[in-house]
Amino acid sequence: MSDATEEKRKEGFQFKDAGNNHFKAGDFEQALKQYYYALLHLRGLNDNPMGLSMAKDPQDMKEEDVTEHNKELSNIYSNMAMCQMRLGKYDRVISNANEALKSNPFNKKAKFKLAQGLIREGSVVKATNILDELEKDNPNDPAFAAERRNIALKDKEADVKQRKDLAGMFSRGTIEK
Repeated sequence: MSDATEEKRKEGFQFKDAGNNHFKAGDFEQALKQYYYALLHLRGLNDNPMGLSMAKDPQDMKEEDVTEHNKELSNIYSNMAMCQMRLGKYDRVISNANEALKSNPFNKKAKFKLAQGLIREGSVVKATNILDELEKDNPNDPAFAAERRNIALKDKEADVKQRKDLAGMFSRGTIEK
């Protein structure tokens, strides 16, 4: 690896660490900025120069096929998704979680963030499928149970809204001639 590449990698990790520090301090906007800078430094680098010949379809990949570089990129995107979750920007949670999963389809934290974002955006069927997959490895995780409760709450809200919408339709009581 060239000195310039190693320097870029080092700077990228410094930005990532700065982002982590801002996240811990509760400054999610600043954390996002630092993670973005980290991505700018690290995205073009690759620790596998033959990466182009790797399978791109996640279905064809094995966990050991994911490079350390792609794991790092995935972690940064996953961290960004967490920041966006804290800021209530659920469309960005979904976007960042999907980017994390492109780099590393085995990133369980990114899958969980994706499920959380989908729930909050109202896509409970997709979120349920992701939670089902995650629960296979860890069925007693309290975070999964909490998201199941969020799904139930969303379903209940949708049911109440639908009942309100339909309530007036059949209670008019007059027949038109």
